[in-house]
Amino acid sequence: MTWNLERMKTAFTERLPQWRQRMQQAGVTSVYSFVSAMALWPVAAAAKNGEWAAAAALGSVLASVGGSVLAGRLQNWKDESDGAQQLAAEVHTDDALQKELAVVLDQLDALNQARQALPESERSWFDQALAGERAVVDSAVQYVATLKGSGAIAQGTGAVAAGRGGVAIGGNVYGNVVNSKETLSPEDEEAMRQGIEDVQRGDVRPWSQVKHDLGL
Repeated sequence: MTWNLERMKTAFTERLPQWRQRMQQAGVTSVYSFVSAMALWPVAAAAKNGEWAAAAALGSVLASVGGSVLAGRLQNWKDESDGAQQLAAEVHTDDALQKELAVVLDQLDALNQARQALPESERSWFDQALAGERAVVDSAVQYVATLKGSGAIAQGTGAVAAGRGGVAIGGNVYGNVVNSKETLSPEDEEAMRQGIEDVQRGDVRPWSQVKHDLGL
């Protein structure tokens, strides 16, 4: 099978079962780093076995940011756990690494899928763990939003978003970007204002309800 973005998505999906258990066995506490390693290890492993098309596929995904940081690091990974440990030691202080991981995770929708792969009872753990890494997660979301253009960002349990110009509202946002170039009507502006007030009061509405209110 040819290595491309779809192959990367498939390889990541195959690693999702029991991923939290593997993370615990590796002694890694950073969810962001472990999910990133899950997404990247198939590429690293394939390249180590001479499948250079895997590295080329990653390079294509990272074309917007150059891709030089991850390309160098993957060569030194021994396995998924080792990769996660290396990322955990570096991601919070390396801006260039953060940008490249942000693009990979966005393209693979990795954080969403990792969360969905967990039993329902463990998803609150996932949300809390990511909340503890808010600085790097928020940085990733903002960077991907910049790459894709203006719009609203919404992600995570209970997350809501509305409006133009990249307004993000509530929840642990860490993924998808919704772009809109249309001017909001007075009714939509009012719905957006109401959504912000709801969040400020702690009455967080799901993204599906916000889309319905805005006619999206």
